[in-house]
Amino acid sequence: MPAVDWRGDDQVSWVIEFNGHRIIHCGDTTWHGRWWRIAREYGPFDWAFLPINGAIATGRGSEPSGLPTTLTPKQACAATRILRASKLCPIHYRTFNNPPIYVEQPNFRDALAQAAREEKVDVRLLNPGDAVAWGDDDLQSKAA
Repeated sequence: MPAVDWRGDDQVSWVIEFNGHRIIHCGDTTWHGRWWRIAREYGPFDWAFLPINGAIATGRGSEPSGLPTTLTPKQACAATRILRASKLCPIHYRTFNNPPIYVEQPNFRDALAQAAREEKVDVRLLNPGDAVAWGDDDLQSKAA
């Protein structure tokens, strides 16, 4: 599936279906207008794995925009709703913060909780090392 990184380069997202379950993993994507097409053609999803760190990045040879280079918590929750995903599993947070080149959104937990309430999204915030396992009846998060 399509995705767009902060430099405007084409990227890919992955839709995976197994045993009647479907997930989408979007990697380092920014907000784009293809969420509705993806939902129409491949939704609904059991899980959406979306970045939430809303990082501000400055790249070599690029004029800084000061805008997020990945989805913010609000954008990730809106995308989850549009994709008709049952659960959001946030990715790409607390792992890449490298000021001043790459600065994650501060207080992402509060922003995520507020956005989830507003968008009515079920968020499963996992810790590093946790796994999401395919279950017989449903996907369930389990500690690895």
